[in-house]
Amino acid sequence: MNKKTKTIFALSTARGKAALALIRISGPHSYELIKKISTNMPKTPNMATLNEIKTEKGMTIDQTITTFYKSPKSFTGEDMVEIASHGSNAVIKKIFEIFSKKKEMCLATPGEFTRRAFENNKLDLTQVEAIADLVDAETEIQRRQAISHLSGSFFKSSKKIFNELKGILANIEAVIDFTDEDLPDDLMITIKEQIENIIHRINTILEGSSFGISIREGFLVSILGKPNTGKSSFINNISGKDVSIVTNQPGTTRDLIESFLDLDGYPVKFIDTAGIRNPVDLVEKIGVDKALLVAKEADINLVFIEKEKDIDFFKDIKNTIFVRSKQDLFGDVFQRDGVYNISAKSNFGIKELLSTLKEKIYDKVPLEMGYVSRERHVKCLNLSKKHLEESKQEKNIDLFAEDVRLSLRNLSSLFGNVDIEDILDIIFSDFCIGK
Repeated sequence: MNKKTKTIFALSTARGKAALALIRISGPHSYELIKKISTNMPKTPNMATLNEIKTEKGMTIDQTITTFYKSPKSFTGEDMVEIASHGSNAVIKKIFEIFSKKKEMCLATPGEFTRRAFENNKLDLTQVEAIADLVDAETEIQRRQAISHLSGSFFKSSKKIFNELKGILANIEAVIDFTDEDLPDDLMITIKEQIENIIHRINTILEGSSFGISIREGFLVSILGKPNTGKSSFINNISGKDVSIVTNQPGTTRDLIESFLDLDGYPVKFIDTAGIRNPVDLVEKIGVDKALLVAKEADINLVFIEKEKDIDFFKDIKNTIFVRSKQDLFGDVFQRDGVYNISAKSNFGIKELLSTLKEKIYDKVPLEMGYVSRERHVKCLNLSKKHLEESKQEKNIDLFAEDVRLSLRNLSSLFGNVDIEDILDIIFSDFCIGK
């Protein structure tokens, strides 16, 4: 039996002892198969019943709430059954044991329910990715962005461009095929104006890509400074644990140390770096080079200083917030605007520094949530734009049409319309089983 014609099943809630567990079954035989081991199967779609799941010998396994969804009005577009059982490992194990004995059924692979929804045109590829992002969301703004994509905000704006580009291609084909007909004299002028407009709109979408990707992956905040300026103590303080080694010996941190923080709903990835100085060995040199590279890529750089001249030393670093640590040791504060005095030991100034950091991140985030959030989206849009830019060069109309076709093809891959088999396995493999 073909895998796609089989009925799949999986646990859609986390494993482990819990009050309830949700078991999802989808496929052409789902209703009949569950009916055979049920005492009170729902007789109509979208109805839930108090049901008992039994073994084939009639022994009760568990009392459940069973719901039936009829194709195509289900998440996957197939017949589906969802069983809400008690969250006992023994119950789930016994139910799965019965399912596994049936030749028409097999355990779902990661993301297979969502993949079937995609293949049955219940979701487009951007919405599939949004589901994965929603499952992985750790902060409020990540949740908001995922919900925005799931509701189709990014899909609608890019699909509108896609449909307009199809219309443009149709007009170009008309020029090619009906050269002897009375076509509008200014048709090609209008087509080129429309292409210019689409290029502008793609650029507008791409302008927000860095924000969307930062929200999805976390805003990058590097922790820079000379050795022994309190960088590692700070990251340990905000992390609530010792993620970085702290000693009095300069150059202790040689590699990049990461720590994730939910900063009032904003995902922030702090990276502790090697102290910036003339390195004493090759390992430290590699660490310093990595630190400077991270500083270039970071959304914000927290630069730890001890003396006035340190500010000039780091003058070429962009997007900086200057920090003077060890206030508990110095016993005073550094009197200069724009420098934050803190103590990782006593918590002095930590709250104020994080508040300023949050404000700077907030200023980077647009109010709208319908922008690009994945590198795949950026690649599709850039390739589409590239072919439209090339179409503007002087060439015959056949080559002009081919550029527009290639642009349309790349834009189409955003939604999963063409040649996507090679990326589907990658996308769906990131899902949890049961989704």
